[in-house]
Amino acid sequence: NDRQIVEIMAVYAIGDVQGCYNDLQKLLEAIAFNPGKDHLWFAGDLVNRGPDSLAALRFIKGLGDSAVTVLGNHDLHLLALSQGNFRHKASDQTLKPILQAKDRDELLSWLRQCPLMHYDRKLDYAMIHAGLPPQWDVDTALARSREVETALRGRDYKYFCTHMYGNEPSYWSDRL
Repeated sequence: NDRQIVEIMAVYAIGDVQGCYNDLQKLLEAIAFNPGKDHLWFAGDLVNRGPDSLAALRFIKGLGDSAVTVLGNHDLHLLALSQGNFRHKASDQTLKPILQAKDRDELLSWLRQCPLMHYDRKLDYAMIHAGLPPQWDVDTALARSREVETALRGRDYKYFCTHMYGNEPSYWSDRL
């Protein structure tokens, strides 16, 4: 009898790291995260508020294929700041180290490549930072997120970042 040992891969979803690198390390130790077999899903807001956004961002980026990250509003805010949009800069002291880091461009470029929504068809689970309009199905949500991702990754990136804030329109329209 040949017995095969099958290791079960775990998928852990983690939300709002918020620059709390040390707390993230404690959490990963508590769950015995193994990057060789487990996967982490980060539900946005990797940065801001906590004491070490730079270390958190570097670490999560360094996880490579062991992690999936979607963008949250604080991550988008960091990208906006990097392009000169200082409309909401009152509480951005925790982002300064990233904006002044030698590897700033590499980190921001990686962040720009992160999706707004992740859907694993095999597991039939989706992840997004802040929720979806109830009238959208998964395919509609993925299509809308790809529109924003295209803007973040494209030539009009700076324009997008300098115009992303606002409260208009107050409700969704297919014309947007």
